[in-house]
Amino acid sequence: MKFQKLSILAALLLLSAAITGCRKPEAGSGSLEGRVTYSTGEGIVDVAVIYGDSAVYTATGGTYVYDGIPDGLQGIYFRKDGYYSTMQQVYIPDGGTAVCNAELELITAGWAVGAEDSGYGTILHTTDAGTSWVRQGNTSSVPRVHLTDVCVFSDMVCWIAGDADTANSATVILHTADGGLSWTNQGASISELPPISIASVISKDGDTVWAAAADTCVILRSTDSGSSWASSNESSGMAYYTGIATMDGYEVWCCGVTTDGHAAIEHTSDGGRNWELISVSGVYSGFVPSDICVTPGPILYLAGDNTTGLIRSDNGGASWVQIAGAGTDMRCIDAHDDTHVWTGGDGGHLWFTSDAFFTVRDIRPAEEIFPGGAITSVAMLRDGRRGALSVKSATGATGSILYTTDGGSVWTGSSMPFNFSIDAVDFAGGNN
Repeated sequence: MKFQKLSILAALLLLSAAITGCRKPEAGSGSLEGRVTYSTGEGIVDVAVIYGDSAVYTATGGTYVYDGIPDGLQGIYFRKDGYYSTMQQVYIPDGGTAVCNAELELITAGWAVGAEDSGYGTILHTTDAGTSWVRQGNTSSVPRVHLTDVCVFSDMVCWIAGDADTANSATVILHTADGGLSWTNQGASISELPPISIASVISKDGDTVWAAAADTCVILRSTDSGSSWASSNESSGMAYYTGIATMDGYEVWCCGVTTDGHAAIEHTSDGGRNWELISVSGVYSGFVPSDICVTPGPILYLAGDNTTGLIRSDNGGASWVQIAGAGTDMRCIDAHDDTHVWTGGDGGHLWFTSDAFFTVRDIRPAEEIFPGGAITSVAMLRDGRRGALSVKSATGATGSILYTTDGGSVWTGSSMPFNFSIDAVDFAGGNN
């Protein structure tokens, strides 16, 4: 009996010691550093290094430091528009620093669109950064209309805008989620408005999509990848729009012409809840903007006709200066960053700057193919070196696509099934 009491007492003492020695683990944290590069070893700037719902961004050279990550095995995402995202698992030491380097692969898929041909609008697709193109769609999936603009979100997802399909009483906003194997006209579901022609379409996150009308004052928005659309703005001051630009999908700029015939911009800084009409002052009378581009600052660029060329605003549109192409009608703009900008237009002119237009190069890459033709669109991949442009003949009936691998100094004719009349080209991750 005495032995039994001692055993019970010993067990209680051991249990008490175990309870006293059991403490809640204290959370630790550590740091992560590394470098994100191309396959060539060159660093990539502004890559989002994501843990949970927070991120840091790579600096010049592709380097990053991420402090305060919980210790243990963690999943780290690396993401940048125009590149395939990647995820790596890294063990974060408590109080220490782990090293994680990543290599991102550039998305080289893109689309080009243009005039109706053989009974349906022209859609061309490339998977090799514009070197070669194949036609997509058919008479049952693509309406018999002129397709005016294209927005590429990824190698699988793309939106295409077009003129109103009067034969079927439908607005045309085509969408693919399978790389162009199939196309759906999301615009056919818009019932609150009669069929309208769409000048431009854009999306930065694949969920929120914007479209501006070419024949009325309406700006459309979708927040569910285009499954449903609603009017975000019906301006009393605008007659029609010609282009859209955004860097984040939230602050949006739509250029066009007012009801009294002047160039203007509709701007929202709050995702479309409120809009302001900005007059484009200080340019030639009758200037009609054909395209708009926005770079960090924000700095706004407008290309247009009436021989105005390209104009820029460094103060949100309050004032404008003419920077290139006086005496020439310009049609398109694309930007790699705040210094590298390309703009093309009539006469086959292509202007390129690498220093925000302190200096400009004027080349005519398609002069031998289409003398007197017009460059209708230019789009660069996110490496700033590869890209493509579309050119129309002087009559506009035919055209072609050229590609570059050196940032635009040298252009080569793409392989195409036919000389289609092309109006717009785009690759994933672009600003506009």
